[in-house]
Amino acid sequence: MDFQKVGRARMMMRLPRHRKQIADANFVAITDLLEAYGKAAMTHDELREQAGPAPALLKEYEDLCQKLEDDILRMLSAVSPRMIR
Repeated sequence: MDFQKVGRARMMMRLPRHRKQIADANFVAITDLLEAYGKAAMTHDELREQAGPAPALLKEYEDLCQKLEDDILRMLSAVSPRMIR
């Protein structure tokens, strides 16, 4: 599974104001973050679907997804437009 593609698509849905910038960003640091976000978001979804998921583990993945979203936003705001495709 292409977790970077999953992460990019989910971030574009979560942050519609940054959709074009997320779609066009194609440098190693951002693709690594998008891949990590894709993995974390999918794991979070899988945990939520389980009958009686461990609340602490679910919270950990919610926090991780939020941290990655914040990191991606911070990176996008700091990057030069020339680095975006």
